[in-house]
Amino acid sequence: MTDQLHATTLVQRLTLLGIARLSETGRTPAHAGEISRVCGEEAAAVDGVVGTVSEADVTRALNELDAEGHVETADAGERSPVGKGRPAYELAYSTATLIEFFDDDDRLQPVVESLDDQVSRT
Repeated sequence: MTDQLHATTLVQRLTLLGIARLSETGRTPAHAGEISRVCGEEAAAVDGVVGTVSEADVTRALNELDAEGHVETADAGERSPVGKGRPAYELAYSTATLIEFFDDDDRLQPVVESLDDQVSRT
């Protein structure tokens, strides 16, 4: 399935790396809002991202990544304010797999290196 990662967009890749960062700190499965905050923090370091990455961008990316099998959803048992379920997401791959696969994407180099450093420290 990792062979399909080459077709992912920049926002999808940033979203996957955001989930990986949360995963490395034991905070997955995570809701879209949590993932969006991490992606927003990382977006400033990514070449090709103008401005910020919105929660809507991340939610759209999560839906696409889920449909393609790159992330898995988990029901965290929480309900949204309108009573709907709030899906939580986790990676279908290991963090090391993502680091290796995205290492050659120059736009993501600072994010990948930071994540690799985080993994190395644990």
